Amino acid sequence: MHTNHMKDTKNNFNNSLLGAKKEKLIQAIKKIKHEIDECNEAEKEAFVDALEVENRFEEIEHEIRAEFQNLHRFLDEEEETDLERLRKERDKQVKILKERERKIAMQSRDLEKAIETLNCKLREDDSPKLLKEIKELLKRCEVNFIRPPPIDSEILSGQFVGPIQYRIWKHMKTSLYPNISTLTFDPETAHPHLTFSAERTSVTFEEDKVQPNENPAERNPKRFHFYYCMMGSEAFTHGRHYWEVEVRGKTAWRVGVARADIPRGEMDSSSTLNGLWTLSLRNGSIMACTHPKPTKVLSYTLPIRIGIFLDCDKEEVSFYNTVTMTPLFSFYMGTVLVPLYPFYNPCDTDEGKNSAPLSIFHPSL
Repeated sequence: MHTNHMKDTKNNFNNSLLGAKKEKLIQAIKKIKHEIDECNEAEKEAFVDALEVENRFEEIEHEIRAEFQNLHRFLDEEEETDLERLRKERDKQVKILKERERKIAMQSRDLEKAIETLNCKLREDDSPKLLKEIKELLKRCEVNFIRPPPIDSEILSGQFVGPIQYRIWKHMKTSLYPNISTLTFDPETAHPHLTFSAERTSVTFEEDKVQPNENPAERNPKRFHFYYCMMGSEAFTHGRHYWEVEVRGKTAWRVGVARADIPRGEMDSSSTLNGLWTLSLRNGSIMACTHPKPTKVLSYTLPIRIGIFLDCDKEEVSFYNTVTMTPLFSFYMGTVLVPLYPFYNPCDTDEGKNSAPLSIFHPSL
C-alpha cells in the first residue's frame, strides 16, 4: 500500500509539473502568435508606407516632367519664333534678288530680240526701202543693258544666332515660376542691435547698441534671443516664392521662414515648434532647426548664398546652395493659418569674426 501511495504521489507530482510545463508552452505559443500578429500588422504598415512612398515619388516625377515640359514648350516656342524670323528675312531677301534677276532677264530678252530684228533685216535684199528704213530700224533697236543696282545679300549669323543661349536665358526670366522675389528688410521688426543699409537689403549687428533697460551680462545664452533678428517686408500666404540670402564671410547666421505671430524677445526653443523653419550656421556646421533637437545638414562646402523656396500650397520650405543649386534641407510646415515672412538673423559679431553683413541677394537674368 505504501509503495502504491508513493507511486501515486509521484505520478501526481509529475502530472502537475507536466501541466505547468505545458501551460508555459501554451503561453509561449500565445506570445509568439501575438508577436506574429504584430509582425503581420507591421508588415502591412510597411507595405502601405512603401506604397505611399512610391506614389509620392511618382507624383514628384510627374511634377518634374511637367516642369520640364513647360521649359521644353518655352524653348520650342522660342525656337519657332527665331526660325519664323529667319524664314521671313529669307523670303524677303530672296524676293528682292528674284526681282533683280527678273529685270535682268527681261533686258536680256530685249537685247536678243533686237539682234534678231537686225539679223532679219540683214537677210533682206538690198533695196531702196531698206536704205530708207535702216535709220529708223537702228534707232528702234538701240537697246542698252542697264545693270540693276547691287543688293547687299551678305547674311550675318549674328542677326539670327549670336549669343542665342544668353538671349534665350534672358527671355526665360518671363517664364520663371516662381519668379525671384524682390525682398527687403522690414525696419519695423529690426531690433536696435541691428543696422541695415539704405536700400534695406543688408544688415549688420552692432555690439555697442544696447536696448533700453537691457543688461547684456544677464542674458541667458541657452535661451534664443530675437535681439539679432528681423523679418522680411513681404508676407506670403499662398503660391510659390524664391529668394536668396548672401552669407559670404560669416561664421554664424540663421535664415528661413517664420510665422507672423511668433513672439518677440526670448524663447526656450526656436525650432519648428515655435513657428520657425530655419537653417543656421554654428561652429562650422549647418544645422536645420528641427524639433525636438537640431538636425545636422550634410554639406561638403559652406555655401556663400542660401536659396529659400517657399511653397505655401504644399506647405513646404526648402533650402539650397545657390552656387550648385544643391538641396540642403526641406521642412514640412503643415497647415499655417497666418502669413509667413522671410526670417533673417545675422547673429552676434563673435568678437569680430562674424562682422560681415547678411544681405538679400537679387539674382539678375
